[in-house]
Amino acid sequence: MAKARFTGEQIADFLQQSKSGVSDKVLCETYGFSISTLRRWRELHAAGVRSELKKLESTAAIVYVGFIAAAVLLSVAFSKITGALILPLILCYCIYYIRRFREISARHIKEENTFLARTGIGANNAFYRFCWIFIILLIFIIGCGIAQLG
Repeated sequence: MAKARFTGEQIADFLQQSKSGVSDKVLCETYGFSISTLRRWRELHAAGVRSELKKLESTAAIVYVGFIAAAVLLSVAFSKITGALILPLILCYCIYYIRRFREISARHIKEENTFLARTGIGANNAFYRFCWIFIILLIFIIGCGIAQLG
């Protein structure tokens, strides 16, 4: 097996430079590799990012099912108010999930395209959308509760 010319750290540095705006042609000429090699490295990196996002999504599925089961069990065993105590935990996990999703997806997306990860194709993740919907609904419910008190 042939020895690799570049280490994983060097490749990560090349991809970071490309992400920060250095043109592909300049990168390839400076370090002596082809554009097809750079594309292959990007694809390998993207596959790793996609794999990590899928892992995050499968973990989220388990966590949300656990939260729902706990809320139902607490509501049945004690009272509806007790079941509602799970809401702050779900809110915390939603915020964690959104931050983690953005952090992972930002590794692959160029800085100027980060907005696209949050609104475009990247935001098609069901749990990402669920988290935002949950946060917005919770804020709305809290706002309505405050309005009724006043």
